[in-house]
Amino acid sequence: GVCLIDTVDSLAAGYTPRQLATAKSACRAMSMMGSPSTNTFCHMVRNNLVNNCPVTMKSICMANDVFGPDVASLQGKMTRRRPDRVDPAFVDVPPEILARNLDVTVVADLMFVNGLPFLVTVSRNITLITVSYMPSHTAANLRKGLMQVVTVYRR
Repeated sequence: GVCLIDTVDSLAAGYTPRQLATAKSACRAMSMMGSPSTNTFCHMVRNNLVNNCPVTMKSICMANDVFGPDVASLQGKMTRRRPDRVDPAFVDVPPEILARNLDVTVVADLMFVNGLPFLVTVSRNITLITVSYMPSHTAANLRKGLMQVVTVYRR
């Protein structure tokens, strides 16, 4: 198979050892200053706000190219994006799979998450896992939940 991952070695291939040393010193200086964002660090270097700073704008850009953004400067500043809604989609099962799996054994159990009951079923042959919320774990509700699972298998 093919693996398309950029490693530091592959990203550093286009730079000389001296350029890599200045990029590492830029990373070190950034962490010594309390991990400011890359834009803030560039502003500090550009306007000579740090005395005797050997870091240049070019070395900051190289460090960003080779090592990526500073993880410590990103932590706590990024917010979680709301994930896209997942709509359940039912696909037709090919007839050859249906023919091989006419008899399906389903195992069911109740799982409690923070005190809320969920009916969990797993089929032994095709390893289909279903989870459904149970408002209460009475016999009538469990029967209703199992019948919903059976209708899923009958499709």
